[in-house]
Amino acid sequence: MHRISLTLAAVCLTLSGPAPVIAHHSFAAEFLPDETGTISGIVTQVWFKNPHARYYVEVTGDDGEVVTWDTRANSPSLLVRKGWTKQSIKVGDQVTVHGYLGRDDRKLMSIITVTFADGRVLRDKQVEPK
Repeated sequence: MHRISLTLAAVCLTLSGPAPVIAHHSFAAEFLPDETGTISGIVTQVWFKNPHARYYVEVTGDDGEVVTWDTRANSPSLLVRKGWTKQSIKVGDQVTVHGYLGRDDRKLMSIITVTFADGRVLRDKQVEPK
């Protein structure tokens, strides 16, 4: 009986503790909804996983300095519905990315479109949020 009481108490304590929280920031917390920009560079890393597909793009400035931008798209499931695949953007691709700029001058962008050297365009967002 004592063993059952201890087990029951342990289960109750476990279930009554704080629940783990899965954090997901709102668009406005990370991006400027009224400011867009365009960068051109070489894709160095592809992350086609939840919660957002990410493409790291090395951009060489006019001064010759190379800066890596973290460009983010919607979730892979939403992108697939728009015709994107895991292979749509590959490491080594030369791309021009147009999107919403990150807050606090971070090298972060929420993708609106990706244009390839051959002129092909992938669109992530149809309507720009305000």
